[in-house]
Amino acid sequence: MEEWKGQDEELVYLVYGPPMRNQELRDGRKLIAYDFQSTGTEQSLYCSINFELQDSIVMSAKYTGNIGAIRRHIKGPNGPKLVE
Repeated sequence: MEEWKGQDEELVYLVYGPPMRNQELRDGRKLIAYDFQSTGTEQSLYCSINFELQDSIVMSAKYTGNIGAIRRHIKGPNGPKLVE
């Protein structure tokens, strides 16, 4: 996710599509998130991919939640990424 730092906000939308959640903060930063759920045989697994933007530039990008649920959803600026 580190390779997203410094990328343009529009590239995030081109790769991931419209965010599922977003919020603009008073200091001008914008937070956007993409939520995913993977249903297993015993439980549902939740995760999200989160971006912090300032002046239309990605300041940080990270994922939270179960790695098994997020693995196939993580993409870099140039497309899908493999997460170990």
